[in-house]
Amino acid sequence: MDFSKLNIEFSNMQKTVFKYTEIVSKINSKIKENLKIISKYETKSKNTNDSFEKELSHLYITYLKNENKFLENIIKEEEVKNNEKTI
Repeated sequence: MDFSKLNIEFSNMQKTVFKYTEIVSKINSKIKENLKIISKYETKSKNTNDSFEKELSHLYITYLKNENKFLENIIKEEEVKNNEKTI
């Protein structure tokens, strides 16, 4: 058996896992960042009397919530795929 090919394949697998972990980490940090912004704009919306500004804040909050749902679904789908592969 040629161990050099095995070592190369193992190294490639490690790189793939590292990239996957890095992507998941970036997605999670984006979700946290969005949650902070949502909180900021919810507070801003409550404290303002300008109806246009309230609607604009509400629109932005809705956009960020939808983005978070999308990102969370990506992570969940990948976890399901990974679980199916290990079984």
